[in-house]
Amino acid sequence: MEEQIVYVNLKQGDIARRVITPQMRKRFIGAIGINVMILMEEQAHRYDALSEKNVLIFGIGPITGTGLMAGNRCVITARSPITDIYGDSNIGGDFPVKMRSLGIHHLVFRGKAETPQYLLCSADGQIRLCAAEDLWGKSTDEVTDILIKRHGNDCDVACIGKAGEELVRYSSIIMSKNHAAGRMGTGCVMGSKNLKAIVVQGRKSTVEYRDPQALQKIKEKWIDGAKKSAISHMGARYGTLFLLEANNRSGGLPVRNFQAGKDPKAEALYPVVFNRDYKIKKEACYACPIGCSKKYQVKDGKYKGLTGSRIEFGAASIGPMTGVFDWPGVLHMKLLCDRYGIDTIEAGAVIALAMEGCERGILKKEQLFGRNVKFGSVEDAEYLMERIVRREGIGDLLAEGVYRAGKALGLEDYVFCINKSYTGLQSNARLVRSLGYITSTRGGDHLKSFAFSMQNGGYYIARHLFHIKNARKELANPVNIGRILWWHENYKIVVDCIGVCLFAIQGLPSLGIGMFDDFADIMNAIYGLDMSPEDVFHAAERIYQLENVFNVACGLKLEHYIWPRRKQEEPVRQEFLERTVLTEKDRDQPGMLPEYFRYRGLTEKGRPVKKRLEELDILDLCEGYPCEEAEAESMAELLRNVALVIHYTWKDRLHVNLSCFLMDRMLELKDRTQLRKLEKRQYSS
Repeated sequence: MEEQIVYVNLKQGDIARRVITPQMRKRFIGAIGINVMILMEEQAHRYDALSEKNVLIFGIGPITGTGLMAGNRCVITARSPITDIYGDSNIGGDFPVKMRSLGIHHLVFRGKAETPQYLLCSADGQIRLCAAEDLWGKSTDEVTDILIKRHGNDCDVACIGKAGEELVRYSSIIMSKNHAAGRMGTGCVMGSKNLKAIVVQGRKSTVEYRDPQALQKIKEKWIDGAKKSAISHMGARYGTLFLLEANNRSGGLPVRNFQAGKDPKAEALYPVVFNRDYKIKKEACYACPIGCSKKYQVKDGKYKGLTGSRIEFGAASIGPMTGVFDWPGVLHMKLLCDRYGIDTIEAGAVIALAMEGCERGILKKEQLFGRNVKFGSVEDAEYLMERIVRREGIGDLLAEGVYRAGKALGLEDYVFCINKSYTGLQSNARLVRSLGYITSTRGGDHLKSFAFSMQNGGYYIARHLFHIKNARKELANPVNIGRILWWHENYKIVVDCIGVCLFAIQGLPSLGIGMFDDFADIMNAIYGLDMSPEDVFHAAERIYQLENVFNVACGLKLEHYIWPRRKQEEPVRQEFLERTVLTEKDRDQPGMLPEYFRYRGLTEKGRPVKKRLEELDILDLCEGYPCEEAEAESMAELLRNVALVIHYTWKDRLHVNLSCFLMDRMLELKDRTQLRKLEKRQYSS
């Protein structure tokens, strides 16, 4: 079956198809890679994010739908209405798998429909636009139910809610009711095109591989690794909710619009409490052995009977942001966000901004229809959310996102964004992660770098990858940080390209697998491309360079590489402020941003350089984009300073296996201890 890019002209109703060539695969792999290739071809930087000239691109990876571990991801790309630069959002579930079964690897939406429409991709290969006036105004779960009833249980739905229709800038696209492409406002772009939904009817896959036996070996190796990895076991036990506890302990939890980084009340949101009191059963996405998703139910109280699936740290953080520290309230707000189709992170941040504005007397009751919204009130958060999705009164400004709302309401001092994207205040203790927030091509973001050699026991990996003996000590100093960030960003790009879930694969590198050699073997087994680990790394570099070229064309400058800061005022503690500042002096240490730019082959101001683009053979895509004549070291020379593959000795494997065993036992003991402590506290009160 041919793998295709499908172009949908919403204005004219035309459908066009383009075959994905082996050359495209070798240069850009797939998903996010081919998406950014298309974004560049369409010259989307020339147009406002809400212009009909902006394109909306859905792309899946080569392993999506193959049965390879956690191969179930889709990346949605557009010029972002939040940041005005490159934007993408990663999403999983069955929808991407059904796309693959039809041979559709990328869906590109051009133009704007005159009336509300939805796209139907039928099992017989037909693709057509259908009227969606009857769906306009309905919630995402209602739309999903209606379209599945209309087109059969073998289909899946991606859609927007009321927020996307009203062009709330941080609108989400929801798949299968509970998977959200939340960041970057892709749902807003979808709404601007009068596109309500996409329906994909699945069928039995007829995918053929060049070397199925080689692919099977990788499948078995990854599954075996997930069974052994303590990090994978932690993921299965807690999902990403473990970050609620980890961040509260380290002082990085976004408490009341980041007036603090921790709060004792947050213990009520620890994953052990969720698992005990609200989890009904474990659920897993397609081909995933981790099963981080949890089906939950509220069994008593005001929200008794509330049920849902999937609750992750990003969604749960709406609680601490707004000062809500009980699971029923958090789950209620999360489900409202999904039904309206808005990003929980940006929504939580903009609601928290309004709450702090009221608390400090900057916002007046008359601006809120006589209401004084307060931290800790689920009812106030819900009230604001309703105003936002209807764009009523102050909600019209809050619908513009944290950055724009802060400027309009005189709340700039309480806005914590990088390149207009909410990121909150971050710890300056881990320099790779600290620097990664400001180099992310989609604005303030921790996932573009995902420095796993800095967490989850990853210091042991860092010794092998970066030739560092005392990783914990050396990585706390601003030396060699740029090259380490370069490596991690490119690793994450490949994860997004091939279509594997980051959370599922994160447990493999500690075992020495799931590295660039495996990625090359996957491409060779599926397509027979004869790629090396270096070829895969070059593909990732190619993709980063296109994203950066796009951003520079959109106006990105060196002065945008800065951390947000909070001013000193009650009740904010000086100690907290000192931990959340990365000054320009810190940033500009030789081993920090300057080294990063050197490894990226950029000028000292972060501008793209013709020599690096020539080396990567992407000048054709960059014609007409900004590009400077300057020196840039070759990729081959730079790659001598890092490793793409881990070669463990028997002693290393023994160390890793023993560490996994001990970590498992520690997690079991911690859970029992925490529960006894909480039960004792509840009994005393």
